Amino acid sequence: MAEKPPGAVEPPIIRNQNQGTRRFSNDKIKNLTKIKIQEFIESFFKRDGINHDLLKAVSPRFIHYNTDKSFDPATDPTERRMQIARYFAELKNVLPSILVVDGGIIGVPHNLGLIGNATVIKGVWRGTFPIFRRLPIAIIAAARDVDEADEMSGVISLMFNEMRNLACGHHLSGKAEEFEKWVITLPNAPVEVGGLSDIEVPGDPIQKIWYTETILEVFYEDSLDIQEKLQIPEFGGVFVAEPDVKRSPSIIPIIEIPDTISVNQQHQIVIRNWQDHYRVILSNARVATISLNLLLTPRTFGMVTIKVIDPNDHENPLIVEKEIEVV
Repeated sequence: MAEKPPGAVEPPIIRNQNQGTRRFSNDKIKNLTKIKIQEFIESFFKRDGINHDLLKAVSPRFIHYNTDKSFDPATDPTERRMQIARYFAELKNVLPSILVVDGGIIGVPHNLGLIGNATVIKGVWRGTFPIFRRLPIAIIAAARDVDEADEMSGVISLMFNEMRNLACGHHLSGKAEEFEKWVITLPNAPVEVGGLSDIEVPGDPIQKIWYTETILEVFYEDSLDIQEKLQIPEFGGVFVAEPDVKRSPSIIPIIEIPDTISVNQQHQIVIRNWQDHYRVILSNARVATISLNLLLTPRTFGMVTIKVIDPNDHENPLIVEKEIEVV
């Protein structure tokens, strides 16, 4: 376990995935990503920014930033221009400005139910669940003057291309002293900056707003540490040193899980009358998988059997089983 940095505050203990889902919700991931990209852009424009020296040749203007915007992923792309017009109608008095807009969030399928660094110490299970997301991001820079908008377009291109790695911008990461483990990875390939477009200023037939739009996809990575107390074994009837003793019916394990479960929801398996030398296996790993803390993750439709076995019984290791259907 990593040593606690001086002055650091321990993160709250998460005891199940439901708590983790609330803490690592898609909205929180999107908002954090947009804010950190905004801070990366600000580091070039602000005179006291750590990357301002990289843009000394370009005269920075007083820029306003806004990240509280999202494109509806289900919206027809042809209506994107109309959405942009509505955004800048709200900001027409604070131009030039830059919007950091997300286009939804995309889960990465291969991390479903994945566990890393699982350990059991003194009856407490500790595990790490990786969190991976892909986020389409649009950076929209707008100004009332075409030359000013063109200059901002060039600066945006430099930030996310030639100067990105010089500014340590390929990986934006959390603060280790605050136990933040998130990493936002910007595209490693060239980022194309769109050409200038214009929209009319609402209520003003003469004035126009000029803008450029840059589309990129970023990769968000984090991990969720969970600890749970394992079920307490109930001893009394079966001993490793006495394999000939028959199992008492009062301590036969009972598998508690619904007979039918949904393919898009994980389920906690509870086994009563558990012995510490028992093992749990599944009949078909293509239908579902099981974690060390008995969390069942359906993968596809079908039938799967949960089996509790006694590896010390070489003649009849199967103790109890239950067949469930994934629908």
